[in-house]
Amino acid sequence: MLALYPGNIKAQESRAKASMDTSRILIGDQVNIFLELNQGRKESYNFPVYRDTLVKNVEIISVSPVDTLEIEDRLKLRQHLIVTSFDTGFYIIPSFRFYDRENNDSLVSNALPLEVLTLEVDTTKGITDIKLPIDVPVGFMEIAPYVLVALILIALGIYIWIYYRKKREKATAAPVRIKPAEPAHTWALRDLDKLSSEKLWQKGKIKLFHSRLTDIIRTYIEYRFDIPAMEYTTAETVDTCMSVEAIPEEMCIDLRSMLELADLVKFAKWNPLPDENEHSQQVAYDFVFKTKKVESLRKEENTDQEVEYTQERRKEAKNAE
Repeated sequence: MLALYPGNIKAQESRAKASMDTSRILIGDQVNIFLELNQGRKESYNFPVYRDTLVKNVEIISVSPVDTLEIEDRLKLRQHLIVTSFDTGFYIIPSFRFYDRENNDSLVSNALPLEVLTLEVDTTKGITDIKLPIDVPVGFMEIAPYVLVALILIALGIYIWIYYRKKREKATAAPVRIKPAEPAHTWALRDLDKLSSEKLWQKGKIKLFHSRLTDIIRTYIEYRFDIPAMEYTTAETVDTCMSVEAIPEEMCIDLRSMLELADLVKFAKWNPLPDENEHSQQVAYDFVFKTKKVESLRKEENTDQEVEYTQERRKEAKNAE
């Protein structure tokens, strides 16, 4: 008798069940639906495929994966659904059907009732004000990010302010130069001799030669006549020297040619002739000799020494060629 009805045997062996944690909710609340399928190991029932709603006005919020539990020779499969409704009323959630495609069979669970209620309003009290939001104290972790950002911005602002202040002070502050104890012409001639002995322009280091030469003369002018020649342009230096009585006019003209040639070499990559390099060096010597501060009354003797010294420098320059 039982062999004639194999489907009934499967129905007794496997079963589907649906349940809810509550059948009555307020509008907008959520309710949990639990699906359970008890089947044999050789059976392969599939859980339903869901859409956005189970029934009109009953929406699905989430569906969990199927959880499988093995009990001896049977399998217990479970799934959890969360649903809600935003319309009041009484709803019947239809049965859930589980299909076995291989054996062309299915299992059906029980239906579920769901009642959605609205909030009860006491009309005897009349219309009242909306309750104000609850005042929750602010915790440290909530304000910490804002405090951190504020501290970073303040530190960045202080850094930028200090940086530009130092940069401005550095740009406006005049360099402090300490005058040597010895006369200006003494160390100027010594530096010129050292420069001549290095033979820079003869070695092709023309730009370095003219830079060193003009630095010596500008520093000499600064220490000898208190003219800031190191900060002045060529035109400003020469114009200021023209107003000094102790500097002959012809020396100012030679000084201009020497400084302008050096500017061409340093900024225009001019390549002067050897005679021009020698002439600039001689102008530097002559400028120091003819403008130095006289410390002795034996003027004629000093003049003879200057001429002899100048002639020696010219011989050295020619021999260097």
